[in-house]
Amino acid sequence: MAKSAQYVGVTPEVYSQLKDKLKSVGLSLEGNSGNIKEKGVSAKYNYNPEEQVLDISDLSVGFPASMMLNSDSLVQKMTQMIEQYGGRAK
Repeated sequence: MAKSAQYVGVTPEVYSQLKDKLKSVGLSLEGNSGNIKEKGVSAKYNYNPEEQVLDISDLSVGFPASMMLNSDSLVQKMTQMIEQYGGRAK
């Protein structure tokens, strides 16, 4: 089942940190909106820097990523990272 998450208080610096963290595990966010379809993870994302809101929708985790995590644990990891840098889940 696809998951969704929305984060507020996501400054451009927080978004940059999230992009770097995801890139370190093989997932690339290009620009402020788009689709991820890498390593078994797929999602849509939209970041609005003026409103400091990041929306992630249609998140699903398949093979090979499913060997290490599921969509719930991926959302939890993203939430922890965003909160660490001052943003929060809505």
